[in-house]
This record gives sequence, structure tokens and C-alpha cells, in this order.
Amino acid sequence: MPIRLVTGPANSGKAQVLLDAVRRHVAHAEEPLLIVPTRADAEHYLRELAGEQTAMGVRVERFAGLIAEAVRRAGIAEPVLGGLARERLLAALASRAGSPTAARGMVRALGELFAELQAGRVTPQRFQAALASWVEADGAAVPAELGSLYAAYRAALERLGRLDGEQRAVAAFDALRERPSLWGGTPVLFYGFDDLTRLQLDAIDTLGRVVAAKVTVSLAYEPARVAFAGRAATFQTLAPLADEHLALEPRADHYAPMARAALSHVERRLFELGAARVDPGSAVRLLEGGGERAELELVASEVRGLLEGGMRAEEIAVLARPAGTSLDLLEEVFAAAAIPFDLHRRGRFADTAVGRALLGALRCVAAPDGAAAGELGDLLAWLRAPGSLAHPELADRLELSARRAGALGAERARELWEERNWRLETIDRLAAAQQRGAASLLEAAARELYWLFCAPRRAEARVLARDERQEAGALAAGRRALAELRELAKIDRELAPSTAAELALALEQVDLDGGRTGSVGTIGAVAVLDPLALRARRVRALFVCGLQEGVFPAPARPGTLLADDERRRLGEVAGLPLEQAKDALAAERYLFYAALSRPEEQLILSWHVADDDGDACSRSLFVDDLCDLFEEDLSESARRRPLGAVDGLAEIGEMLGADGGEEPLRDELLLERLRTHVWSASSIERWVGCPVAWFVERMLHPRAFDPDPEPLARGGLAHAALKDTLEALRRDTGSARLTAATLPRARELLARALAENEPSHPLSVVPARRTAVRRRLHVDLERYLAHAAQQDSPLEPLELELGFGIGADDDRGEPSTLPAFELPGGMKLRGRIDRVDVSEAGDAVVYDYKASKAPAAAKWIKDGSLQVALYMRAVEQLLGLPVAGGFYQPLSGDELRARGVLDRDSELELDIVRTDVCDHAEVRELLDEAVEAAGAAALEAGRGQLEPRARTCAFRGGCQYPTICRSEG
Repeated sequence: MPIRLVTGPANSGKAQVLLDAVRRHVAHAEEPLLIVPTRADAEHYLRELAGEQTAMGVRVERFAGLIAEAVRRAGIAEPVLGGLARERLLAALASRAGSPTAARGMVRALGELFAELQAGRVTPQRFQAALASWVEADGAAVPAELGSLYAAYRAALERLGRLDGEQRAVAAFDALRERPSLWGGTPVLFYGFDDLTRLQLDAIDTLGRVVAAKVTVSLAYEPARVAFAGRAATFQTLAPLADEHLALEPRADHYAPMARAALSHVERRLFELGAARVDPGSAVRLLEGGGERAELELVASEVRGLLEGGMRAEEIAVLARPAGTSLDLLEEVFAAAAIPFDLHRRGRFADTAVGRALLGALRCVAAPDGAAAGELGDLLAWLRAPGSLAHPELADRLELSARRAGALGAERARELWEERNWRLETIDRLAAAQQRGAASLLEAAARELYWLFCAPRRAEARVLARDERQEAGALAAGRRALAELRELAKIDRELAPSTAAELALALEQVDLDGGRTGSVGTIGAVAVLDPLALRARRVRALFVCGLQEGVFPAPARPGTLLADDERRRLGEVAGLPLEQAKDALAAERYLFYAALSRPEEQLILSWHVADDDGDACSRSLFVDDLCDLFEEDLSESARRRPLGAVDGLAEIGEMLGADGGEEPLRDELLLERLRTHVWSASSIERWVGCPVAWFVERMLHPRAFDPDPEPLARGGLAHAALKDTLEALRRDTGSARLTAATLPRARELLARALAENEPSHPLSVVPARRTAVRRRLHVDLERYLAHAAQQDSPLEPLELELGFGIGADDDRGEPSTLPAFELPGGMKLRGRIDRVDVSEAGDAVVYDYKASKAPAAAKWIKDGSLQVALYMRAVEQLLGLPVAGGFYQPLSGDELRARGVLDRDSELELDIVRTDVCDHAEVRELLDEAVEAAGAAALEAGRGQLEPRARTCAFRGGCQYPTICRSEG
């Protein structure tokens, strides 16, 4: 009985039957091969067999290992074409044929079609004849290039002296069919496959029916069950081949007694119509998060509870698909909850530190045709490789300066780097290698990859830490890919990457086994798995996370070449054996069913109702299918956590007080710094608006990552240009006062001042916008000059950009000769006053430029606009001048009249709003109130009272720093 088929539902004992067969084979010294789907399955069964002292006589392999063994025994000597080389060959063939399939996704689809044809032993002649028959029968618009591309592909393989993977496997099976003795009678057992491909079915048929080796195949299948509908076609294919069919009955003894009724009901009735509703008890529970973080925090709290209740970490599993659950976020939440976990991740070469760095360096190499090199991010990815810089902060400084200067290209960013640091010779070496040809470029890239991996590990020889294994995997995968491309370059230089950018594109999609991450090793850790990796495990508690619509079930993969109806028609008119697409929903139903059969005691399902931006998300309909098995209160009893819940975040309490900012600061060094702080008027205004925002901006002082907003850059240039214009006007005419007579000269001086100051105040990092912003500013300032000249003010500008209290280490420009202005209570004020004008009688008027609208004096105290009032007091004290008024002067907008306050007793005649003229006592009272408000702000700061004021924190209300402040308004 060469082929034995074992079927049954989950937990029916199929694994035991297979392992018993393995033991029998070992007992008879037959050295069987156990074939399983994944590396995790192989490790699991090797451990189990080793524990029984059976592993010495058995090999546990994945299907690729079986193919390799068949190739070895069949004596297939031709070298195989690697996956990356195959993709490049297909892309080149499609490009030469002018085919629209040359796009990357279509090239992969083309490879899949050709692999299917190879596995089905379809020759190019047969494929072309089938396409011709279809055209003749239906007049169909067949993609004619498919036949010629397949023929060209096969011809290219022959010319290169290579086989692809499917060709090699088919050649091995055909050799074994011709000479069965080559196999030697080794028993083969297949276990754990959800479905079988054509090549896997070919292997079973070849080894069992032709070679007459003892073959045992296990398939999860039970007739007339919706959960197994996607397995029916595979069962119908296998059943006629089997000499014996063992159909196992369902069993419930796998489940713990207290959970058996509920969990066995899930296994027996999931997806079945008319299923009775039972009590879930504590075996089946639901978790609903307001957002993804909230969901994972719920899961973490439940896992933490199980661990504290005595359940071992290795008895718990968390099922998570990356499409529905951010694995980075899961790692963060579990680590914060002190949960030991083990996470096996797959990834791409580009997702690792060494991969990003190598790709970044390659993209920074200019193309031979002079095309621009990569972007700022590419250069930073290379510079930030671990161990690359002795002082990693240098890369941060480069990013800040480059972003603020708008240097977003790699070449300009490199210039900024080399202006302050050393020459980046590695990029030059890669460019020189590119000039010498593909082989040199690949060698240089391999050396750089090895250097990048070794850089952070040069100091000592040691075993790699757990979190370094992904980098080691990237090194291995990158070196394999580069070696494969070097081999390709030897046999056909046109197929190898000829430029650094092309090489980066080829390496970007290289897949790698991401390795394990987590807080501890595999033993003693909660396993975080995808559904396929869960098949070989039984656990006491299972959490199924991220049950969102579009995640579980996953959407069907769209077909790109030969849709189902086209494949069907090819079979009808030409007898071409192409496979039909699998029923994606049926496959997902089985996967969900298989996962839910794994826990012995507790099954917990979770989802989130919104993403972390607050946009609504729908939960999976599979959750409803599960709820249909239980009494109505299962959904109602779901444990919920709202979006943005922040309990347990002790670090925020440490900084801003236990209640999110209601308690004062307690650090004495910080309080002393606040008590001796020298304030600016704008800083006081920010405190009045929100002390927490002031603390973030003025004390934590995060440096801006992006260029100054255009309005801020425009304001800086406007201030500098007006100062230079009026100073030059005073030198030319003896007066800085604008009149109709001096206006033409002032306009000339303005144009020159704008041109001279713009390099220090770039208006935009977008070159296309600079001209427009500059013209708009020029027009606005000329309009302001004309308005001022028309007023014929009796005041003479005495001081322009008058600084006081500004030291040499201050970032507010040139240091000032005037000291800080002292307010009652010991508070000190510094600043730079835009303009101080004086009358013939010696009365001073303070002006502060505004972009457009200016606040009226009646709203100064209410709105916290204290700057002009404080500057008025500063002029009185520092210059010894009586101050008659103070105004905010708009530089653009519909209304250019200044707004503020003017002392009626000064008898100055200014063109201002009538209500801005006030009695002397009212002016003095306004200044006193402003000084009092400023003093109160300084006293609050000295006491560390960081009160959040969400209503006045951001423009038009709302908290500007919610992740730090956590104010609820």
C-alpha cells in the first residue's frame, strides 16, 4: 500500500497517526522523511521526536528539502537559476519584446504563469498551439506575446545553461519515474499542508504510485463541512491515488474539561447554518479597542493576568496578521507591560538597518548619464547605519540643516555634509566601480554590505544577540543575492544591473527570514504567530488579534495573467491543463477554523473600531460567525477600551503631575532655572496662552525639523528689509521719516534691501514658489511705504530693531548694548523692538510690525497681547523717554492703519482709529495691567505651575501637544 491518505477534522489525531507511522519506519531502520510546510513546523516535530529519542532515524524537511533530495538521487547536475536572476531575465525578455508586462508586478505574474506551465510539463510549442486554437475558436483577443515570451524564456534558460526551480523538480521526478530504484525506497510522510500544489501532488504521485515508496499523506478534511469546502478539490485529487484511506472521527478530549463544551462547539459548528447556541462560559471572550493601541493594551492586560494567575508564557499564543496588527506597536505594548514574547518576522532586505544603509549608499551614486542621485533620506539611511558614525548626532544635524535649507536631494545634502565634516569617499568608490562595469559594482556593493554589518561589532568578537539576528539574515540574503547577480553577469552581462540605482532596485525586494525578536528566548515566552505558523502548536490560551474587515478574511489576490474564464476556455478548446484560482474566501474560512481549534482552555478574539486617527474601522464578519454559536450576551460582554485611554502612563505623571499637568513641577534644578529665566515678550504671551506649550517650546526647545513656514520666513525678511531701508534713507536724506518726497528713494532702497537680505531669510525651499512669494512681499512693503508716506507722520524713527537684554550666546541676532528690562518682583525682560519713533517734543511711540491684522488695545489684556505694552515700559526705563503710545503696525491686508493706544495728553496728531486715543490715566492703567500679567506669568513659572490651557493653546483652540500634555480641555 504505497499511498496512505489520513483525513479528519482538527484535533482528530492526524498528527499522532503520522508520528506513529514515523516511529514504525524508524523501528524498521527505514530512515523516513517527514515533510512539513514551514520551518516552525520542522522545529516543532524535531523537538517532539527528539524528546522520544526518535529523531536520530528521521529527517524533517520542508517541501524544498524533498525536492533537493529528489534532485540529488536523480543525479540532476545542471545549475539552477535563482529567483532574483529569473526575475531579471523575465523583465529583460518582456522589455525586449515591447510587452506591457515589463512592469515589476506583471513580471512576477509572468514568472508564476511560466512556473505553472513548467510544473505541468507544458512545452512552448504546446502553449503556443493552445493559444492559436483559442483564437481560431473564439476570435479572442489573446495576449499573443505570452506564447512567444514563454518560448524565449525556455530558449534563454538553455542558452544560459540553467534550469529554473520547476524545471529541476520536474526533471528529478521524471528521472525517478524512469528509474524508480534511484529513490531507494525511503518512506515519505506529508503532514500539516493546508492545500497541495500541482508540484506537491506530482511528488506524491511519483513517489507513491510510480516509485512505490511508502507515502503517507495527512489532510485536514471532513466531508459536508463549510470550513473544509476549500479542501474538497485536493481531497478528490488524492483519493483515487490512495491505496488506503483512514478517515478519523472528531475528538473533544483535546480540550480542558471546563472549556470543552464551548471550544468543541467552535470546532464542530463554526460556519455551519442553524448551529445551536451554547454558553461560552469563560472559554470564549471578546475584546474591543477604540484604536489599535487600545486593542493591544487590552490584549496585553489579559495576557498579564494569565501570567500572574500561574499560566506559563509558552502556553499562550497571540495570532496577529501584519495587515491588521502593527507588529512594531505590539512589541512596544508588550514590552511596556513586561510580557515575555517571541515574535518571528519575515521581511525584506530593505527593512533592515544594513539593507537600508546599502540601498541608501547605492542610490546616492549619480547615474552615468548624469541623472540626479537619490534623496536626502537615502544619504541619511547610509550615515545612520549602526557603527557608521562615531557620533551619530552628526546625521541628525545634517537632517535638520538640510530640511530647513530645502536640500532634499542626496547631492546637495552631501555638499552640506562635506562643508562641515569629511568627504564621503564610499560614494565615490561605488561610482568608480559603476564606471568599470556590473561585476565591479557588485563586488564593491558586497564589500560595503559586509563593512556595514561589521561596523558596530568591530570592538569585540561575540555571539550575536537576539535582536541582531535579523541583521545577520540580511547580510546572508544580501550576499546571496549579490553572488547570484555576479554569476548572472558572468554568463550574460546585459542581464546584470549596470548602475547603482538599478542594483538598489533589484536588492530592495529581496525577501529574508526576519528572525525572532522579543524580550526572551523561545522557551518561556508568549508566541506571537501568523495563522500558518500556529498549525503545529497546541496552547492553553489563544488571542486572535486585529480581526478587521479586509484582514481576516484577507481579500482575494487579484489575478493579472489569464483570468479564470480564460483558463477554462483554454482547457475546453485546447486541453491545456491550467489550474483554476482557489476560492480565497473558502481558504480563509479554513484558516480561521484551524486557528480557533488550537486553544485548550481560552479563546479570546479582539479588534478595534477605529484607527488611531479616529477613522472608523469595521470588524471582521468572522467574529459574527463565531458569535452566532453562542448566547446573545457574548457580544454584549466584550471588554472595551476607548481610543486614547492613557491609564498606566507613569512617565507623564513624573513630568507634569499625576493628573496630567494639574500638579506643579518638583525638580529643584528646573525650578531654579525657571525662577531666573530672562523672558521675552513673546515668551510671556506664550505662557499666558498655555504654560505647558511654553514649556515644550521654550524649555524643552525641540529644534524645528522642517523649514520655517513661509509666513515666518516672510516676516523675518520684511523686518530686516524695512530696517535697512529706513537706515539707508536716513543716511541719504538725513531723516528716516517717510514723506511723499522721499518715497521714490525709499522704494529703490527697499528693492536693494530685499535682494541683500533674502539669502539670510529664504522665503521658500521650493524654488518655484520663491519668485511669487518675493513679489508678493515686495508689493506689500511698497504699499506700506506709500501708506506711511501719505500719513506724513510728525514722528522721526529714532531706533530700528532696538535690542535689549540680548547676550552674545542668544540666537536672536546681534547682542545688545542695553541691559535687560527689570519688572517688579525681580522679573527680567529682553527683546527687540521693531521701531521707536519720537516727536519734536521728545515723546516716544513704539511700533511692532504684524503680518496683517493688528489687535486693538481694548483686547490686549484679555487676549494676552502684552508685547507692545511691555515694550512701552522698556523704552521708558532703558531710554529715559516719555512714551506717548504703542501700536501694532500691519504690513499687509486691507487695513494698514496701526492699532494700539495713544496718550491724549501728548497732543500728537496721528492718523489712527479714534477709539485708540485714551486719557493718560487709562494708558497708565493698561501698562500696569500688562506688567502685572507678565509678573503673574513669571511667578507661576517660578512655582512650576504648568497648567494646561487647551482653549488658548493652539490657533483657534485645542491642545497643540496632546501626546505630552494629555489635557482634556
